[in-house]
Amino acid sequence: MTRPFFGTPALYLKVAVITTLAFIVWLYGGMVLVLWLSSGSTWLLGWKPVLFVVLFSLWYCRYAYRWMMRLDGQYGSGSGWDLTETAVKLPEIRS
Repeated sequence: MTRPFFGTPALYLKVAVITTLAFIVWLYGGMVLVLWLSSGSTWLLGWKPVLFVVLFSLWYCRYAYRWMMRLDGQYGSGSGWDLTETAVKLPEIRS
C-alpha cells in the first residue's frame, strides 16, 4: 500500500533548498577536496568560482521548486492543497 505525499508549496520550497544545498556541497566540496588532496590546488576557493557556484545554486533552487510545483499540479492528487470557496462580486455597469 502506498501512502500519498501531502505536499504543500512551503514543503516543496524547503525540499528544493535542502536538496540544492546537499547537491552543491557534495559536488563542489568534493571537487575542491579532490583537487586539494591530489595537487594542493586552491584556485577553486577564489571569488569567481564561489560566485559562480552561488549563482548556479540560486538558479537551480528556483527551477527545482518550479519543477516540483508543476509535477504536483499535473500529476498530484491535490490532497495537500486547501481550496476554499470565495464569492466575488463583479462591478456593475453605470447607466
